[in-house]
Amino acid sequence: MINAAVRSVLATEGPATFMTVGEGGPHLVATWQSYLDLLDDTTIAFPAGGFFVTEANLKAGSTMQMVVGAKTGTLSGKPQGYRISGTAEVQTGTEIHQRVKAKFPWCRAAVVMRVTGVEKIHG
Repeated sequence: MINAAVRSVLATEGPATFMTVGEGGPHLVATWQSYLDLLDDTTIAFPAGGFFVTEANLKAGSTMQMVVGAKTGTLSGKPQGYRISGTAEVQTGTEIHQRVKAKFPWCRAAVVMRVTGVEKIHG
């Protein structure tokens, strides 16, 4: 699902903006693309320093959508953007959390996203 073209975008630096939905409606937050750890072709993990509203929304059953993009440095050589959809959970004390914490000692938890769809939205 996360193919070479998407990987080339994720290899560039930029914001990875993601959305969940809760009682208050849509909730947007962001991290850096360089913080995303691709565990396999359908799993992305990244550090949570805060993300308390995101965590509550996910526990209540919200799905997650993330938008990533790159103006330069892509496999095609042209600007590209993708919307990545899936489910997610916030993990503490797991092997994935320890893996993320090794890179980002400040993280209180790991957000683990299971990708169910990737849509090209630019490029």
